[in-house]
Amino acid sequence: MTEKQTITDEITSVLEEIIEEPEKQPKKGELVTLLTEDEIMVGTRQYKVIVNYRDGFNAEKLGERFSEVLARYDYIVGDWGYEQLRLKGFFDLDNRKALPDQRIDMLEDYLYEYCNFGCAYFVIQRMGGKKEKTTTRRRKKKPAAQKTQTQAAHIEEKRETVPNKKAKPTIKNRKPKENKPKTTETTTVKKSNKKEFTIRQREE
Repeated sequence: MTEKQTITDEITSVLEEIIEEPEKQPKKGELVTLLTEDEIMVGTRQYKVIVNYRDGFNAEKLGERFSEVLARYDYIVGDWGYEQLRLKGFFDLDNRKALPDQRIDMLEDYLYEYCNFGCAYFVIQRMGGKKEKTTTRRRKKKPAAQKTQTQAAHIEEKRETVPNKKAKPTIKNRKPKENKPKTTETTTVKKSNKKEFTIRQREE
């Protein structure tokens, strides 16, 4: 076998592995069940339809478009544009952690700025049950005892190079201002050609 054949075989095997194991993405699609005219179940979560402008609510399309990411919101807004449903989540007014544009009181601004003028839309509100938190992993801080040897050596090296004696800043001594004697002014009036003018002389 030539080198080209072995390289192509390796590439094809890697590509096959990638195709077989697709990346995990947020699951889309939930079963929507109508309980009453304005109460629904989206999967295991209960919602209430509070706004249904121009008959924008469609249970089947909501189920198709629903994503796990939306489960953490108190309200879900669905708006129609070019026969496509778009979903957006909003939080309650009393949620202090939410950004101002993520609260439900900004719904009117959202519809005005991001939705087609006069489009059909609906708003559903989460009823009871605990909200699902999104899984955001935070890095745990390692305790000081678990520092690696290289980090410790680096710190020791820095400690040695930094001089302990701090140089005092030099301040230039200014000479005190000498008290100058106050000057007194004397005025003399002279007359010449019937005009009067004043000459002032300083005396120290």
